[in-house]
Amino acid sequence: MHIALVVLDLGGGGAERSVLGLAEGLIDRGHRVDIILLRTGIRYSEEVPKDARLFIVENRPNKSTEISPEKLSPIVRLRAPSRPLDWARVARALDWDPLCLSSASLVRQARAIAAYMDVEKPDCVLPNLPRPTIATLLACRFLTEPPPIIPTIRNFVQYHRYRTKRRYRHLAGDAAHFVGVSQGISDGLTATIGVPRESITTIYNPVVTPHLHVKMAERPDHPWLLDGNAPVILAAGRLAAQKDYPTLIKAFARLNAQRPCRLIILGEGRMRKALERLVKGLDLTDHVSLPGWVENPFAFMSRASLFVLSSRFEGLPGVLVQALACGCPCVSTNCPAGPAEILQDGKFGPLVPVGDEKSLATAMYRVLAQPPERHMLQQRAGYFSLERSVTAYEKLISGFA
Repeated sequence: MHIALVVLDLGGGGAERSVLGLAEGLIDRGHRVDIILLRTGIRYSEEVPKDARLFIVENRPNKSTEISPEKLSPIVRLRAPSRPLDWARVARALDWDPLCLSSASLVRQARAIAAYMDVEKPDCVLPNLPRPTIATLLACRFLTEPPPIIPTIRNFVQYHRYRTKRRYRHLAGDAAHFVGVSQGISDGLTATIGVPRESITTIYNPVVTPHLHVKMAERPDHPWLLDGNAPVILAAGRLAAQKDYPTLIKAFARLNAQRPCRLIILGEGRMRKALERLVKGLDLTDHVSLPGWVENPFAFMSRASLFVLSSRFEGLPGVLVQALACGCPCVSTNCPAGPAEILQDGKFGPLVPVGDEKSLATAMYRVLAQPPERHMLQQRAGYFSLERSVTAYEKLISGFA
């Protein structure tokens, strides 16, 4: 089969890494795979499958991206058709809803994707994340016979912006089917957008890959993980409100008052300065490290004493699965959606209420005192393997292609 995967960019993130893993797994089984990016930027250059074709819609860089896609080849630039845009047709495509009226950039991206589908004729297109999904579904309305579109929903829909949810509702009928990356995401898609539950298949992300096992054996680039002086607690993800790192830092302050330990938070984002002020205000400068985005978080996970997910909401948090695969004990908030499914309602790590620093500190202390067996955690992570995920996608796509 000829399968196209659409994503915003490859500038760093769990969704992007998951897309690359799926692409590699599909290629290994003999499928042709195209990866369409809506904007320039690739950090996971080593993980881009060599047999995948890369298409980039716009030459607009992601400011947080350090590696240019020009280091990879071949790359095909996608452009919208040169003919004048019929705005009346765009309005009809959005059902004349003024709250859905689109920006020029989104329409341009949709027309470029439509041009790709018209020329390349893929058997199936799988968009990921809100903007690529909306652009791809809108692209269908510029074609007479579009291919089957199967969006993968990776985050809790009810937390999206109102206009995004409204566009989803208007365009959902153009999808052949939907994939939710957890049962919670699938249920939320039905409750929020109204997609019939029989039109959604839950497929867990391909998190555990051979690449992960190779990377976890490497030496981490941080002295705290090498000196053995105190337990190291690890967190990883964008420095954004969704991840609720202030609650984690406050919980860590409580824990550190009981027993000396250290906290490393991997990732970059808009909240850096606010988090640094909080760390300084709690007099934790010597105990908390914010090294930014790192290329190999798995080396950190395999040596940390504990991994903590403090998020307010998720989809299927890959970092939690990755930590388990590295044998690292975990504590997580019981946020919607994903952690309870991954940790099996607390069997493989405590679940605490969202935003509760006291409960989080207590759970962290308990797991540090009595960590679970490493092999048990790795066995659970194996359920989220590349092999299992690719098989499920193959079965689903074959029913529509």
